[in-house]
Amino acid sequence: MLIVEEVFLLLTKDNGTADRAWGYRRHGLVAAALVDLAQLGVIDIAEGRDPKVSVVKAGVTGHASLDVILPALDGMSGKKVSRLVASSKLNPATAVGHSLAEQGIVTEESRMFGGPKFVTVNPAPEIAVRERLGQVLAGTREPTIADAAELGILKALNVAYGLLGPARGDLDRRGLSRRIESVSRDVPSVEALKRMVDSITASTVTVAVAAGSSSS
Repeated sequence: MLIVEEVFLLLTKDNGTADRAWGYRRHGLVAAALVDLAQLGVIDIAEGRDPKVSVVKAGVTGHASLDVILPALDGMSGKKVSRLVASSKLNPATAVGHSLAEQGIVTEESRMFGGPKFVTVNPAPEIAVRERLGQVLAGTREPTIADAAELGILKALNVAYGLLGPARGDLDRRGLSRRIESVSRDVPSVEALKRMVDSITASTVTVAVAAGSSSS
């Protein structure tokens, strides 16, 4: 299963509604898709704090979850990874849901507003992902790129502690944060996602404090 598909399952409740990362869910999915595309050799991510991303392979991947964003990605080749993670043009959510439906993992249900929702009908794949991530956190499994990306994305979205549940073992919030940082620090799209979320959160807090001060 693709990284972006596993992240979709982690960030979506079984009833098809988005979890607490709703405001940043698509950003997390874009970050995951970029890791998948880099692994497939479609894009090259340069080195640096906010590296440029170049499309280096033409054609399609054969994965609908990824192919849906390729036309927009072609036009953004050479842009920094932070720009891509923030782009609404690269949102693969619906295509990922369709792919998971074809695999029999979710079923698609239409809604009057907000597009379709995808309800879990086969929880086994997500359970397996959580068990695998739990093994990485416990140190009994050597982390893969997928493990690093998925844990890093959950941390960047500030939902790792709640969403991982039993998979985090005996780790408290601080211990979990440190463990994930040690695993995921070298994934550029994850770092870009974290900076973006932290920046938006800081701006929101600043505005709230300023509003409170002016009203007092």
